[in-house]
Amino acid sequence: MLNVFLTVDTEIWPYAEGWPVHALSPDKTTFDAEIAACLYGRTLDGDFGLPYQIEQLNQHGLKATYFLEPLFADRAGSHHLAALVQLIQENGQEVQLHLHTEWLSEIQDPSIPAHFRQYMHQFTLDEQTALIAKGVRSLQTAGVAAVHAFRAGSYGANQATLRAAARNGLLFDTSCNPCYLGRDCQIDPGRPMLQPFKMEDVWEFPVSFFQDYPGHRRHAQLAACSFDEMKTALLDAWKAGWHAFVIVLHSFELVKNRTPAALCQPDKRNIDRFHKLCQFLAGHPDKFRTAQFSEMDPAAIPGVEPAQALRSRPHHTAWRYAEQALSRFV
Repeated sequence: MLNVFLTVDTEIWPYAEGWPVHALSPDKTTFDAEIAACLYGRTLDGDFGLPYQIEQLNQHGLKATYFLEPLFADRAGSHHLAALVQLIQENGQEVQLHLHTEWLSEIQDPSIPAHFRQYMHQFTLDEQTALIAKGVRSLQTAGVAAVHAFRAGSYGANQATLRAAARNGLLFDTSCNPCYLGRDCQIDPGRPMLQPFKMEDVWEFPVSFFQDYPGHRRHAQLAACSFDEMKTALLDAWKAGWHAFVIVLHSFELVKNRTPAALCQPDKRNIDRFHKLCQFLAGHPDKFRTAQFSEMDPAAIPGVEPAQALRSRPHHTAWRYAEQALSRFV
């Protein structure tokens, strides 16, 4: 049985030119438009954000992990964070910690660095420890009983991030994205990163990927893969006896054209991919189970590494390029 982790990075991005290099204006007192777009996916055709995603997951009997970014709430209001935690948890899905350090210039908290840097790995171990501690406190205050897992914004972690997570009592991290290695992501265990591995006293669950053409990796993100590429990778991982397969999407991944001037539009391509993925996983309970980090027993994670990375089929990748070209005109 392959454990499939549907992980949803849940975050907002301010409508402000030059942010975060330039701090938000003190006159900005509401984030209603950003929250409507990034979190609730509001469009003229209905909402396609968290409530819609969760409804579809529950209809198919699937579980997901919402990696919720809490720093925004220090600027936008803690009631927004509490509402998100309630929405996710009351519907049987789980909340874990996500941090985008872009928000630091907007926060007045002496326990954490006062100015943003783009990536977690740009902070010292002690600073990262304080940042994760701040995030854990914020989620717990908003109603999360216990935090088990972490993902750095933009996958921008290093080994110190894992040590900081362990210092805060976290058991799991899923910041490692082999497709971003050496750039945003600085986690380098010196070994293939296909399956969970123990590092710095936490279990790292790397984002899954496949080779879509020679010498190139494609990570398993809803918006980045055709459904056939994703389906083939899942089936190949199951056939190879993998323990875990980590998929990424975002709270706003089913909408497009996020601007302050008008409501978003539904992203019909990504909505179709999401529906097909839910139907596929639900239709093969003999092969796949959607898992959550709060239910994982670290002692039960096998330390076996597959010998070969996954590969896409050329015609599936060709179809993705065709989909992307068509979406520019539809």
